[in-house]
Amino acid sequence: MSFKPINWLISLIWCACAAILFVAKPALAQQQSAYRYTLPAGWTSSPDASADTLVPSAEPAGTVQALLIAPKPLEPNFEAQFEAERKALEAHWGLNAAQPVAPQRGRSGAGPYAAYFASYASGGGPRYMSFLAVGQQGKFSLLVFVSATDDAFNRLAPAITQMWQGLQVNP
Repeated sequence: MSFKPINWLISLIWCACAAILFVAKPALAQQQSAYRYTLPAGWTSSPDASADTLVPSAEPAGTVQALLIAPKPLEPNFEAQFEAERKALEAHWGLNAAQPVAPQRGRSGAGPYAAYFASYASGGGPRYMSFLAVGQQGKFSLLVFVSATDDAFNRLAPAITQMWQGLQVNP
């Protein structure tokens, strides 16, 4: 069998295409986020249709995460929408014995906002959580930050809060 330059070129092009598809496949399969934000240093993001899951790589697996829940249409009563969403998630996750700390509500240039901080008992142990919501561009956006320890919550909450403050809903 003799070497033919055209066969070599075709093989090279085929290999290049296969390599591009192999590298591009994970990027094509990755879900686009419904939000624009700057991820805190040392955190990873895994978006899907219902939420972006944010995890700090320096913490033990399963002990800290933040969820950016997919935006929903903003209802006329923002406060009632926030309470209903928070209570539904508390029930879904089996959280009980809430000990809230100074809930906050107000209005900014972007729209109404609410913040609810609490520690909970759960079947998986204690949970330290913040629920942050904002109504902007006709959308209700909710971030839930959870930690298994108050130390990790207090250490990591400022970075998540800063990210939240720069959050924008994709058009």
